[in-house]
Amino acid sequence: MAIIAEFSIPSEDFPLGGIFDAIPDVTIEIERVVPTKKAILPYFWVRNVPVERVQKTLEDQGALDSFTVIDDLGEQGLFRADWDINTEGVLTGIIDSDLTLLAATGTQENWEFEFRAEVNDQIKNFQQYCTAHDIRVELTRLHSVGEANNKGQYSLTSDQREALLLAYNNGYYEVPAQTNLEELAAEIGISRQSFTDRLRRGNSNLIGDTLDIE
Repeated sequence: MAIIAEFSIPSEDFPLGGIFDAIPDVTIEIERVVPTKKAILPYFWVRNVPVERVQKTLEDQGALDSFTVIDDLGEQGLFRADWDINTEGVLTGIIDSDLTLLAATGTQENWEFEFRAEVNDQIKNFQQYCTAHDIRVELTRLHSVGEANNKGQYSLTSDQREALLLAYNNGYYEVPAQTNLEELAAEIGISRQSFTDRLRRGNSNLIGDTLDIE
């Protein structure tokens, strides 16, 4: 059975970590993909800040070999990145361990990664690689696909679970909807974009752990 492993890594231990020093409010979300040496996590979203500001910061810091703005939606945007594949780091560890990336979100505090592995050795190999290269990685959760924890939360974080239940209990999923994202976000005191991110990521994790279990 497939295994889901969740890791936390300090923001500065990932190639894009420096961007948070210049733009502390930005959230970076890497697109789900099976990494290969020819396509190392090529797409990522930036959220909560103007895309032009992120673009200038990336140009100034030179963390990527090159990048392209695919979609500029004002306060969020999709980038395509070309990484330096010759630099040893987290990306190399992911590739060498043959892990499938399910989710990766970076903030000023840390990066949260969620991987799928076919066998335990893939997880161990990634941990050993990080240790050998002084990457401060912490395994925060390990479980089989489709396995709920003792609170029935599956892979949901507490914030994602709160967002999903709030939306459900307030009629967001009814037709017609009884509330909207602005009202739901205001109820727990966060921005509409932050609530949307929690809801979308929570739905993704829930579907991945219940429906997509082949």
